[in-house]
Amino acid sequence: MVDQVLERMPGRVKFAVAGVWAQAVVNFFAGSSLLSEVDSRLAHGQEVSEPGLVRGLAYFSIAVAVLLAVSSLFAQKRFGWVWTVFVIVETLAVVGALFGILAVWLGLQGVSETSMVISLVLPLAIGGALITGRGQDWFTR
Repeated sequence: MVDQVLERMPGRVKFAVAGVWAQAVVNFFAGSSLLSEVDSRLAHGQEVSEPGLVRGLAYFSIAVAVLLAVSSLFAQKRFGWVWTVFVIVETLAVVGALFGILAVWLGLQGVSETSMVISLVLPLAIGGALITGRGQDWFTR
């Protein structure tokens, strides 16, 4: 009989999974709010620039939220695909935050510099926790 030793998830991986859960919640509510806003404006006869694109982005945000939540549920099972999903999403989040910072720097949108820096630092911290030796080792059996 093989004795199976239960390993405890490293602290850095716990931090990363908690951060991913937070991102999932924020993405879900952002996508839902965006859909609600577009529907409300259209229902009241207000003009919405590119409603199809906005809805597509909202649905994409909700889909990413569901993907992150499901992946987080399986993080304890140590599946390799979970690590891959986490790293890809965090990489996309960093790239998006860099574009956001560039847009703020160029004065193209009214988002605060602080929120853009936070949106850059969080995925960098989560990604850093995942790509270190312990983080990557957790997801390889």
